[in-house]
Amino acid sequence: MSTEDGSETDTGTESADADDDGDRPLSEIGVGDGRDKHIHLVTESGKEIDHDDVFIRHTETEYLVCEDHEFPASETTRYRKENIGRVKITQHHSNCFITTATAGEGPTLDSLRGFRADVMRPSPTGRTLLRVYDATSPPIAATLDRHPEAVPTRLVRGLVDRCGSLADRRRAATGRGQRATLSLVLIGLYVVGVCLGALAHGWLRARERWVS
Repeated sequence: MSTEDGSETDTGTESADADDDGDRPLSEIGVGDGRDKHIHLVTESGKEIDHDDVFIRHTETEYLVCEDHEFPASETTRYRKENIGRVKITQHHSNCFITTATAGEGPTLDSLRGFRADVMRPSPTGRTLLRVYDATSPPIAATLDRHPEAVPTRLVRGLVDRCGSLADRRRAATGRGQRATLSLVLIGLYVVGVCLGALAHGWLRARERWVS
């Protein structure tokens, strides 16, 4: 079924045989590397679309996007390439640099990834903050990762863990007012966390130079 953004969602009415990738040509099922990603698309009409934590396949004419790596027909969204003006695909794990460096892979990282996808990416302000974060945080994360037990790193880790808990509370909240309030608090803490990480990075780098 076609939509106004140029995508098509399979209805799942195909026969079971048609869902067997082994019997379908690559031109139909597409190719992918089997790793979850984030995809940002801009349609020819200017509409921006984000999918986070999804699997992607390419055909000659389409992008296939699905949360299930097996791409069941009823859960797969297909974007005609002719309707897409720009597309950016990134590995999911490449985004939350400071969180990964301080808290590692796990529930906290998953919670904050969800907040990025649900709240920050859909808004222009959120996307601007994420672009700044993605541009500045890799060296910060690298320094924190070298000093996991240093006091500055532990302070950043504590804030990251707190943000993960708040993201879980926001997701579980049923009232719009509560969700909005928690979203604003989290965005504020997001900025504070980057600033705290930058200060920790500067202090630890100065200590490294002094020791060497």
